[in-house]
Amino acid sequence: MCTEQQAAAIRAEVSRIEGRRGRGKAYPLSLRRKVVSYYSARREQGASQRDIGLELGICFQTLQRWATQLDVTPHVRAQAPTFERVEVIDLPASPPPRGPFVVRGPAGLLIEGLDLDSLVELVRRLS
Repeated sequence: MCTEQQAAAIRAEVSRIEGRRGRGKAYPLSLRRKVVSYYSARREQGASQRDIGLELGICFQTLQRWATQLDVTPHVRAQAPTFERVEVIDLPASPPPRGPFVVRGPAGLLIEGLDLDSLVELVRRLS
Protein backbone atom coordinates (compact mmCIF):
# COMPACT_ATOMS: atom_id res chain seq x y z
CA MET A 1 0.00 0.00 0.00
CA CYS A 2 1.45 3.40 -0.94
CA THR A 3 2.02 6.16 1.56
CA GLU A 4 -1.01 8.22 0.52
CA GLN A 5 -3.30 5.20 0.80
CA GLN A 6 -1.87 4.30 4.21
CA ALA A 7 -2.35 7.86 5.45
CA ALA A 8 -5.94 7.93 4.14
CA ALA A 9 -6.73 4.60 5.82
CA ILE A 10 -5.29 5.77 9.14
CA ARG A 11 -7.12 9.11 8.90
CA ALA A 12 -10.39 7.27 8.26
CA GLU A 13 -9.84 4.98 11.23
CA VAL A 14 -8.94 7.93 13.47
CA SER A 15 -12.10 9.80 12.47
CA ARG A 16 -14.29 6.70 13.06
CA ILE A 17 -12.80 6.16 16.50
CA GLU A 18 -12.91 9.82 17.55
CA GLY A 19 -16.69 9.83 17.24
CA ARG A 20 -16.99 6.94 19.73
CA ARG A 21 -13.93 7.58 21.86
CA GLY A 22 -14.92 10.39 24.21
CA ARG A 23 -12.65 12.92 25.85
CA GLY A 24 -9.82 11.49 27.93
CA LYS A 25 -10.06 7.94 26.60
CA ALA A 26 -7.04 6.48 24.89
CA TYR A 27 -6.92 5.44 21.25
CA PRO A 28 -6.84 1.66 20.76
CA LEU A 29 -3.37 0.15 20.92
CA SER A 30 -3.77 -1.41 17.46
CA LEU A 31 -4.36 2.04 15.93
CA ARG A 32 -1.47 3.59 17.83
CA ARG A 33 0.82 0.84 16.54
CA LYS A 34 -0.28 1.51 12.94
CA VAL A 35 0.26 5.23 13.40
CA VAL A 36 3.70 4.76 14.97
CA SER A 37 4.73 2.34 12.22
CA TYR A 38 3.69 4.87 9.57
CA TYR A 39 5.38 7.68 11.53
CA SER A 40 8.68 5.77 11.74
CA ALA A 41 8.64 4.87 8.05
CA ARG A 42 7.93 8.46 7.01
CA ARG A 43 10.65 9.84 9.33
CA GLU A 44 13.14 7.46 7.69
CA GLN A 45 12.07 8.92 4.34
CA GLY A 46 12.92 12.38 5.67
CA ALA A 47 9.42 13.73 6.30
CA SER A 48 9.08 16.28 9.10
CA GLN A 49 7.02 15.47 12.17
CA ARG A 50 4.68 18.33 11.35
CA ASP A 51 4.04 17.01 7.83
CA ILE A 52 3.36 13.51 9.14
CA GLY A 53 0.91 14.91 11.66
CA LEU A 54 -0.90 16.79 8.90
CA GLU A 55 -1.00 13.65 6.73
CA LEU A 56 -2.63 11.67 9.52
CA GLY A 57 -4.71 14.37 11.15
CA ILE A 58 -2.92 13.83 14.46
CA CYS A 59 -0.87 16.41 16.36
CA PHE A 60 2.86 15.76 15.94
CA GLN A 61 3.40 15.90 19.71
CA THR A 62 0.95 13.00 20.04
CA LEU A 63 2.93 11.08 17.41
CA GLN A 64 6.15 11.67 19.35
CA ARG A 65 4.53 10.55 22.61
CA TRP A 66 3.12 7.39 21.06
CA ALA A 67 6.48 6.53 19.49
CA THR A 68 8.13 6.94 22.90
CA GLN A 69 5.43 4.97 24.73
CA LEU A 70 5.61 2.11 22.25
CA ASP A 71 9.41 2.27 22.39
CA VAL A 72 9.73 2.79 18.66
CA THR A 73 12.25 5.41 17.76
CA PRO A 74 12.82 6.31 14.13
CA HIS A 75 16.27 5.52 12.79
CA VAL A 76 16.67 9.20 12.02
CA ARG A 77 17.24 9.87 15.73
CA ALA A 78 18.55 6.44 16.72
CA GLN A 79 22.13 7.11 15.72
CA ALA A 80 24.44 6.71 18.68
CA PRO A 81 26.58 9.74 19.49
CA THR A 82 30.14 9.41 18.34
CA PHE A 83 33.34 11.10 19.33
CA GLU A 84 35.80 12.57 16.89
CA ARG A 85 39.51 12.61 17.57
CA VAL A 86 40.82 16.15 17.92
CA GLU A 87 44.30 17.49 18.36
CA VAL A 88 45.00 20.63 20.37
CA ILE A 89 47.95 22.60 19.10
CA ASP A 90 49.63 25.71 20.42
CA LEU A 91 49.49 28.68 18.14
CA PRO A 92 52.15 31.33 18.40
CA ALA A 93 50.88 34.39 20.21
CA SER A 94 50.16 37.07 17.68
CA PRO A 95 51.37 40.55 18.48
CA PRO A 96 48.71 43.14 19.19
CA PRO A 97 47.49 44.97 16.13
CA ARG A 98 49.69 47.91 15.24
CA GLY A 99 47.61 49.17 12.37
CA PRO A 100 46.10 52.60 12.06
CA PHE A 101 43.61 53.34 14.83
CA VAL A 102 40.82 55.87 14.67
CA VAL A 103 39.70 57.88 17.69
CA ARG A 104 36.30 59.54 17.67
CA GLY A 105 35.60 62.16 20.28
CA PRO A 106 32.92 64.67 21.21
CA ALA A 107 31.82 67.44 18.84
CA GLY A 108 32.98 65.53 15.76
CA LEU A 109 36.61 65.11 16.86
CA LEU A 110 38.28 62.51 14.62
CA ILE A 111 41.89 61.39 14.89
CA GLU A 112 43.03 58.85 12.27
CA GLY A 113 46.24 56.95 11.58
CA LEU A 114 47.46 56.38 15.13
CA ASP A 115 49.69 53.41 15.83
CA LEU A 116 49.34 51.57 19.14
CA ASP A 117 52.06 53.54 20.94
CA SER A 118 50.54 56.88 19.86
CA LEU A 119 47.08 55.75 20.96
CA VAL A 120 48.41 54.73 24.38
CA GLU A 121 50.18 58.09 24.75
CA LEU A 122 46.98 59.96 23.75
CA VAL A 123 44.89 58.09 26.28
CA ARG A 124 47.54 58.64 28.99
CA ARG A 125 47.63 62.38 28.37
CA LEU A 126 43.84 62.72 28.25
CA SER A 127 43.34 60.94 31.57
